[in-house]
Amino acid sequence: MNSRRRLTTSTLLVVTCLLLPCAQSHGAEKEKRRHPQVIRGYGSGAGGMGYGSVSAPAMMHMEMSTGSVHMGATVGGAKDITYARSTVGQGEIPHPNVFTPEGLFSEHDLPLDGNTACNQLFCATGAAIPATLVAQPEVRYLAQLGFSSNLTPATFKRAPLNLIATIDKSGSMSGHPLDLVKESLLQVLEQLGPDDRIGIVLYGDRSYVHLQPTPAIHKALIQKAIQAIESNGSTYMEEGLKVGFDLARQSKRGFHGTTRLMLFTDERPNVGRTDAQSFMGMAQAASKDGIGMTTIGVGVQFGAELATQVSSVRGGNLYFFTDIDRMKKVFTEEFDTFVTELAYDLRVTVKPAQGLKIVGIYGVPGSMVRRDADGGLGFDVATIFLSRKNGAIYLALGSDSVSGLGDAPRPVSDALLQAHLAYTGVEGGAHTSDSALAVVDAAKAPLGLSRGCVLVDEVTVLKQATALFHEKNDQEGAYQLVHAIASILRQTADPDMAAERKFTSELENQLAKRSGHAGEPTAQRSIHPVTGMPD
Repeated sequence: MNSRRRLTTSTLLVVTCLLLPCAQSHGAEKEKRRHPQVIRGYGSGAGGMGYGSVSAPAMMHMEMSTGSVHMGATVGGAKDITYARSTVGQGEIPHPNVFTPEGLFSEHDLPLDGNTACNQLFCATGAAIPATLVAQPEVRYLAQLGFSSNLTPATFKRAPLNLIATIDKSGSMSGHPLDLVKESLLQVLEQLGPDDRIGIVLYGDRSYVHLQPTPAIHKALIQKAIQAIESNGSTYMEEGLKVGFDLARQSKRGFHGTTRLMLFTDERPNVGRTDAQSFMGMAQAASKDGIGMTTIGVGVQFGAELATQVSSVRGGNLYFFTDIDRMKKVFTEEFDTFVTELAYDLRVTVKPAQGLKIVGIYGVPGSMVRRDADGGLGFDVATIFLSRKNGAIYLALGSDSVSGLGDAPRPVSDALLQAHLAYTGVEGGAHTSDSALAVVDAAKAPLGLSRGCVLVDEVTVLKQATALFHEKNDQEGAYQLVHAIASILRQTADPDMAAERKFTSELENQLAKRSGHAGEPTAQRSIHPVTGMPD
């Protein structure tokens, strides 16, 4: 398909910070409180979900021996901005709709150092600090609502998985795309355990079951089936999904664990239709039956509208792979968590303090956000997934320009936002919580706040700059914006920002060529204060 777009979503955080604190290096993340406890399996019936069971003494021993900290939680949807990075790497200027905050945040760990321990499977906390953003001068604060879990890498055990891989083998998949899919399946097989099983459905001009759900212990048989996949025929995605979901429902019966369909394709599914036979209609129907869907895009960019739709369905998430190395990294590090759901139907409402108004939200697609009559915002998230990273949604605050109270500095501990959350636990129980997102000392900002401020600054600048380039033909304005954010990133010492420094510098160079700035000296590279080595 010629149309190439991309989208992403991530976990929920809200944060505020000054430009200077955003650019400063933050020390090592403080170790989070650890509270070992029994994690009992729940929903152990057919198709139910469970984490197994570990005794408290055993958990305590594992935590002491591994030094593990609590795991994070993220929303569904897309999980990277790989397409934007690859576009710049090819010497092109990406379209603004490929820069989604959700995707960028998902590539980074954004922890909030909370003083309160999480004593259940899903928790939320928040904080705020003053902020200055290049593309939004009206911003005074950013607030962070962070999601976490009481699970740790030592105590977490994924439930048995019944995986139905549904693969586009049409002619457009010939060569690298299909090779990448086959390598992906082989890597998935490495992540499966003795209690897991995998089935394979192929679709092109016709759709059929290529491999009945087979226990992962039969590795040689499964590997042979994967290697036998060949490309041919046209693309009939809806028929392929119908066969895949039918197989998922059949094989789910009597299986004590989770069932998930994983779609591999280089085509952008049609999200405009929601009838029973469409991509979205089938995904929504399957979600009601307890079957989640992970969409894996290979060789093509998926647009923001797809990610928004995927994230609106229970159990839906989306990844985009351009090469084998990234695929292996994702499956090795994230496979167990992106098939593990913690909570459903999260409804969040946030209300600013007097004198302030919400002027930006980053980490949730705008189409999912609603304005409330009292000046607050609300948004719904279909699924919260377990994650080894701490994700984020950020809310920007500015003066309400009516009372004049928004411009006065707020003292530490002053609450800027009131947040109310309501959600359904994966075990079925209803939960609510209320929290105040208060100002913290910017000099002692948690890692998620200082790092997140830079990322919010980056993504808002990149969206505005590429919009100037593509929609206004303002090459000079685009260059000046990217030059500003690239200069800021060059002054950050956070090693986690290395990819962002490289990315913005490459885009800066591409825009320099187009705006007549090529050959001009760039800002001085940052120097490590201890070693004296250049960044």
